[in-house]
Order: sequence, then structure tokens, then C-alpha cells
Amino acid sequence: MNASARWVELFLTGERLRSEVSLHAGRLCGVSSPQVEADLRLLHRAAGFPVAASINSDSAAGACAGLQTLESAYHAAGSIPRALTALVRSAPLYPDPLLLWAISHVFPTASNPAELRLRFQRVGLLLIRQFPQRFDLLLSLVAAQGAVEVLKSLPNQSAPASLFYTSTQPSLFQLQSLWAKGHYEKLLLTYAHYQLQRRSFPASDYLLRCYSMIGAIDRVDRLFRAIYQRHTAQLVPATLSNMLFTALGLEQLDHAYVQQLVQHWRSLTRPAEVYKSCRLNVCERPTLAVVSADLRMHPVGRFWLPLARQLHQHFRLVHLGFNPHDSDPVRDQLTRTSDEWHLLNAGDVTGSDALLRRCKPSLLLDLGGHTADNLPSLLNQRYAPVQATYLGFFGPSYGEHCDWWILDPAIARRVRQSYPGSEPIWELPCPSLCYDPSAHDLPAVEAIAYSEPSHPVFGSFNHTRKLTASCIDRFSQILTAMPDAVLQFRSHSFYDPAVRRWFLRQFLDSGVAPEQLQPLPFAPSSTDALTDYARIHLHLDSHPVSGTTTTLDSLAMGTPVLTCPNHLYAGAISAAILDSAGLAEMVCEHSDDLQLRAAQLVQRYRTAGARRHLAATVRASPVCNTQSTPRLFSEELQRMLKASTLRSD
Repeated sequence: MNASARWVELFLTGERLRSEVSLHAGRLCGVSSPQVEADLRLLHRAAGFPVAASINSDSAAGACAGLQTLESAYHAAGSIPRALTALVRSAPLYPDPLLLWAISHVFPTASNPAELRLRFQRVGLLLIRQFPQRFDLLLSLVAAQGAVEVLKSLPNQSAPASLFYTSTQPSLFQLQSLWAKGHYEKLLLTYAHYQLQRRSFPASDYLLRCYSMIGAIDRVDRLFRAIYQRHTAQLVPATLSNMLFTALGLEQLDHAYVQQLVQHWRSLTRPAEVYKSCRLNVCERPTLAVVSADLRMHPVGRFWLPLARQLHQHFRLVHLGFNPHDSDPVRDQLTRTSDEWHLLNAGDVTGSDALLRRCKPSLLLDLGGHTADNLPSLLNQRYAPVQATYLGFFGPSYGEHCDWWILDPAIARRVRQSYPGSEPIWELPCPSLCYDPSAHDLPAVEAIAYSEPSHPVFGSFNHTRKLTASCIDRFSQILTAMPDAVLQFRSHSFYDPAVRRWFLRQFLDSGVAPEQLQPLPFAPSSTDALTDYARIHLHLDSHPVSGTTTTLDSLAMGTPVLTCPNHLYAGAISAAILDSAGLAEMVCEHSDDLQLRAAQLVQRYRTAGARRHLAATVRASPVCNTQSTPRLFSEELQRMLKASTLRSD
């Protein structure tokens, strides 16, 4: 068999690596270089790589015939499951031509997103059923379509480095799939496996993500600083945002380092020409453009919803959201309150810029800051006379054209001098967070079934990234001072047994007795999650990044929260919530007093009656006022516009 026929046979049976070896062997044996290059382009197309030049080589005739056979069989299957099953069992399908044909011919001819999704699912099913050992092909299919929404539903398989042939880029989708499913130990080992290969696999931030997951925020910061020093010229805005996110979540702020990151971030995102839309248009309902990746079933979406309902009466409300594949009740309700609703892919700077230029807002409100999938860089451009950041991030945006950072008096009092060089604070006359019990699925106060154990039960339900070494040390001091107490703690990260074992070991090494630790499985629903609060006497707030939604959930369920704030937003937001709710007794200003204050609060709220009274009190407090807070917030935005008009005059 000649070299040309040999590579085609190997190609059609899925042996891509041997196929390319055969092609190169043919070149050594005298086969013309242009023919080999054309054949290699076909292999590249099979892996989903765009190839500009068309393939007319006679040596590809066998592959083309295979594609024609595949196409006929695929069309014969139709959309009937029985026919599809028959196709999987009997048709002469070959994995790489299937991928090539789908990417080159099937997907581009879809008339709408629904049809494209159906075709994608059918091709993916064929690959899984017919070639279960070729997980790399499924990853290549996902990579070619950028179909991140299917990552959680991918098979629980591994793709060793040897499987990735023409491109190693799909390996990132393998890592992202493991991350989305919560397989953190496997993610770390798989990432190490790829990076230890002699072949080049894409670098990523998954190592840092895993460190963050186990509360090793100091280690993440050290690695980020090393990356910044060694690879400054290669950094992109998203990486600098991640670095700012980490730096602003530490116990102490390194102002020089933060300013260095801010200036670098601004230089990369500053437009060549600033778009000047500074004149305020006089109209009955000024346009308010709201930008966030979290306009969905997310704490940001749920806090924003009651405000949006009020704002819609006074503003022409334009929402620009990311994560376009998400759909949930919060997003549906926000859509109904919008005059315009737009969804773009995360990081779509060009699309966001064009949309904001077109709608010419009077006020631009960023709800994301330097959190995942958001675009704080929009605040380095001037789209509206008034631009502000609010709600979604535990610090200022440092946007070059951000006019205000919206805070309430309780948090502003603590952080006013903490962020030199940031945008100024606009202080609200009300709490900055509006907690709607109905939007958070809270049961009625009288329906809560409180536990009344004879021993103290503490709880910690914050994300594991907030369980830093200093946080565990504080919790351990409280537990060792009360040897009959237990700590119930949970996080979705505990889905991975290795993460759960890690934290158990940290507590044991801090001197906590094994019988004092009760890790809980992650709650399968929001109702189950809220029920956990009724089983504890006191929720221990994390440090140096405190809770927000967990603090409000706990209080609204009648469980007190003990926090020890610092001078930064990330560490003081729980204290601000407690101040706004009239519960200053739960704020411990000095860490040395934590043990005594914990004992006092446990005693005060030991009974079900005391906790039920707390739940009723919190739900009647300003932090849960879904009438007054939205009205005052709307009035403050209108005041911002008036202040801008006076400035421009």
C-alpha cells in the first residue's frame, strides 16, 4: 500500500497520530511536499482548525468519499431516535471525518441557534456512542463551537495528553469541565499532567483557582506577584482584574502594588480616542444602562431585582448581561422590567462598546467590578454623563471614567480612607443592599423548625475560599475555648472529598478536637440550605473576606452572626449589614474579644423563641425594606444626574 493510501486508511479509522506519521514518512520517501501539505491541512480541519486554503489533493479522495458516505448516513438517520440508534450501530462512521464534516458543513448551515444546538447534540451523541474512548474528539467539538454550557454534562472521562493531536487547545475545556463539576483534586492532577509533557499545552489559571478553593489566598497573591514581575508584557486585562480581585481581598492593602496594577490595567483598556457622550439629554425617563455578568439567579441578580422594579418607573432601563446561555426566574423577571435586554458573550468588549454607543445612556451602572466574566474596563471609557459602580464587587473599580462608588453610610464610614486613588464614594441614605425574603426563598418565620441542642452549635456556610488560615485560627480559638461546642460547616466545594479532608486537617492541626467538627454535604436546594441555619445557634463570619448573602440569609432565618471587621470593604460588609439592621452587638471590633462575644451570643439565642424573634426583627428592618430602599436608591440616581448637570453648567 502506498503512503497516500496508507494515511487515508489510518485517518478514516481515527488513527490521526499514525496518519500524520505516515504522511511524514511519505515525504522522506519522496512524496511531493505540496501533496503532503494538502493532506496535513485536511487533518488540521478534522480537528476543527480553520484552514484558509482549500484541499484539492488527489490523496484526499479517500477521505472525501468517507465524508460522502457519512453525510448520506447522517441524513438518513433524520431526527428519529430509533434511526439514530441504527446509524450508530451500523453505519461506517469514522471519528475524524465526522468532526470535519460537522464543523465544515453541518454547523455553518444551521438557520437558527435552536437548530445549531440540535445538530451539535446529535454529532456529540454520535461521537460518544460510537467512539467512547475518543474523548478528545468530543472536547474538540466543544472547543470548535465554544459550547461552554455543555461542560457540566460531559462524560466523567479523562483525556490524557497523548490523545490531543493537532491542537492541545481543547485540553482547556477538559479542565473547565472538571472545574464546573467540582472535581478539584482531579483538576489539579490533570493540569499537572498536561504541564509536565514535553509538548506545549496552554497555560491557565487553574492552579491558582485550586489554591483559592482551599483558602490559600496568600499563596495565590504570591504567585500573581511573581507572574506580574516575570510576564508583565504578556498580561491581558482579564488577568489584571484577577490580580486586583486577589489584592483587594487580602487583610492588608498594598497600595503601591494596587496602583501599579490599576495603571497597567488602564493602559491596556484605555481607548485610542475617548468617546465623549457628556451632554445629558433632557427627557422624561433618562436612559440607565446596567452592565453585569450576574443578571441571573445570583446574589447580584437577586439584590438588584427589587431596585430594578422601582427604577423602571423613572428610567428607561437597558440591561446588558453576559453568560447568555443561562436562563432562570430572576433573569426572566429582570427581562420583564427592562426597556431593552441584551445578552453578549463574556468579554465581548466590541459588542458592549457598540451597544452603549447606540443607546447613549444618561447613566451607566456597573454591577460587576473585577469579578469573573465582567467588563470593568468599560469604565475607562466615557459612555454617559454619569458612570458609577455598585453592588457586585468588594472594592472600587478604579475605572478612569468612573464618577462614583455607591455605598451606604455604615460601610462608607469604615472604608472612606482605605482606597487612595479610587473613585469617590456616593453615600446612600439607606442600606446599599436590598434583601427581599421572597426572592431568597425564605420560609415564613412561624414555619421555621429550630433545633434546640443542649450544647453550643456554631455554623460556617461561606465559600471555602474565605476559609483562610487566619479565619480557621479564629474559629479554632472559639471552639477550643468551648470544648462542648461543635462546628457545622459546608460549601459546594465539599463535593470533592479531597477538599473536605483538607479543611478537616487544618482544623485538627489548629487544636480542634475531631468530635467538634461536623462537615455537612452541600445542600441540594436553596430550601435545604436555609434549613441548615435553623440547626445552629451562631454563624461565624469568615475573615478577611466576610460573608454577604450568607450573613443576610442567616439573620433572616433568625441565626445571629458574629463578625470582626477590618477597614476594607471585603472585611467590613457583614458589619455594615449588622449596623443597618440595628444589631451592633454582633460586631466584635477586636479579635481578642471573639471568644467572649461568641459565648454571650450563643447564650442569648439558645432558644427557638429568641431566634424566631430575631428573624422577625431582621425581616422588619431597613435591610429587608423592599419599598423604601428601592425608592431612595432611585431618588439618589436622579440626584446624581442633577449634580452632573450642575457640574457641566
